[in-house]
Amino acid sequence: MLNKFNYNKKSIPKKWFFYNLAINSNRTILFSLDNKVGVIFFNKYNKNEHSLFERMGPLVSFCKKKGIDFVIPFSSYWARKYQAFGILIEKDEIMAKNQRILKVLKKRFKIICKVHNQIEAIKRKDIADIFFVSPVFPSNSHPNQAPLKNYIFLYLCHLLKSKNIYALGGMNDKNFKIKNSPYISGFGGISTFRK
Repeated sequence: MLNKFNYNKKSIPKKWFFYNLAINSNRTILFSLDNKVGVIFFNKYNKNEHSLFERMGPLVSFCKKKGIDFVIPFSSYWARKYQAFGILIEKDEIMAKNQRILKVLKKRFKIICKVHNQIEAIKRKDIADIFFVSPVFPSNSHPNQAPLKNYIFLYLCHLLKSKNIYALGGMNDKNFKIKNSPYISGFGGISTFRK
């Protein structure tokens, strides 16, 4: 089994598809991906976590068959069971309540966080390996959220420069070239993968 020590910065996918398990059409997108794109599973609407992780089973099997790196929401049990590439931490209380578990998990899995401001970046800097700085551009999934001002975006990237940093929010190949920051390893998105 590959763990975080088998990966270097160049081998981590440059593009990440954020797969919302509440949206059935995302399955079609997933099945069209190759192993150059990673997948981050999430579902902010599902309250039954056990059901969420069980539903992921066939999708995880598909990712494994195609050699696609995948990330699941926080669960040490399911991360081990599915042999995930990484674990997505979206809430500060998870980090506060699970410091010991996260330190153990860090030895085996990448820890991934989204960052929207300086406070989040400082709180999450020491525990996470990969950061998605968001929102970089206006996006269809969060139309009412204003994108980060460029100087804030650059400041967050500088603050996290020793980590793997990805841009999120309205990202596609064209917008990635516009940002053209030496700090950014790649980008994540949803609509950019729709064909």
